[in-house]
Amino acid sequence: MGLKKALWRLIGDIKLSYQRKWEHDCSSLPLTAAHRNLYITIHRLCWQKLGEFPNLVTCRDFNDRFQWLKLFDQDREMVRCSDKILVRDYVRERIGEQYLVKLFQMHERFSQIDFDALPKAFVIKTNHDSGNVILVRDKAQLDRSAAEDQIDEALKNPYGRIKGEWAYSFVQPKVFVEGLIDTRSHKPPPDYKFYCVEGKVKFCHYIYDRGFGTKEQTVDPDGNDLATALYPKFELGTDFKKPDRWREMIHVAERLSSGFKCVRVDLFCTDENIYVGEMTFWPMGGHYKGEGQKILGQLLDFDRTTYKPFLLPELEAEYISQTKRL
Repeated sequence: MGLKKALWRLIGDIKLSYQRKWEHDCSSLPLTAAHRNLYITIHRLCWQKLGEFPNLVTCRDFNDRFQWLKLFDQDREMVRCSDKILVRDYVRERIGEQYLVKLFQMHERFSQIDFDALPKAFVIKTNHDSGNVILVRDKAQLDRSAAEDQIDEALKNPYGRIKGEWAYSFVQPKVFVEGLIDTRSHKPPPDYKFYCVEGKVKFCHYIYDRGFGTKEQTVDPDGNDLATALYPKFELGTDFKKPDRWREMIHVAERLSSGFKCVRVDLFCTDENIYVGEMTFWPMGGHYKGEGQKILGQLLDFDRTTYKPFLLPELEAEYISQTKRL
């Protein structure tokens, strides 16, 4: 009985902490009753993952800034750009078709994929979440049953709302197949993740040798090594060299990020082409650990004196209406 009382007391203390934090932040920020559910979700997750609440008033670091963005920088265009299929239209409009990986097929379910119509190598992805990517170098070797289980499980699971990443909640889940970027090796192509603030690249998170002792570097827009880790599970590397088309990559990232306070633009680069991977508005959900996120967070100096209307109720009503029609 003593343990039960202690548990209820702890739950009460946590609720009281949320309430006090809410009242404090309401005195400094344009929070409304409509914000409250998302606000509580953000604080609950930060407490679970980081052991502390975010500071939304002064924003100490990388993580705090991305929690601020979830609440006060909501834009309809973020839903389109969070959808890995619809973002292709955005890229096409902003910079052109030449920056898109070839799209072979898109479907509601894995079973609808026509493998006979596909080339030997390709990539299978879901459009609404993170991490469900299957690289296929030889379709004859693909375990279709395992791939179907993985993709179908992802398609039936909603993504985003439980993590406070609201835009993904309004993406209609689909599976799609696109071209495999040729790197002339058996390793996945390196990632160039450009963190942009108000249309300007602040730094690039370079990730390479994925699956083979994954390494990372952070570099400034001139390609200088910042010698700062962002993802502690990766080894801090030193092999970054500016691609010949580095300035064009910067241009692409800045064109796509223009109009947003802060967004990460992911690019791939081969000898012949630059390709857009995706756009991410809240990397890692704003739950990075380690000292690196505190240092790099100072580079994300976006304007926090202006706020956009809270769109969630409006978007939810539209989504429910659309779903009923389907």
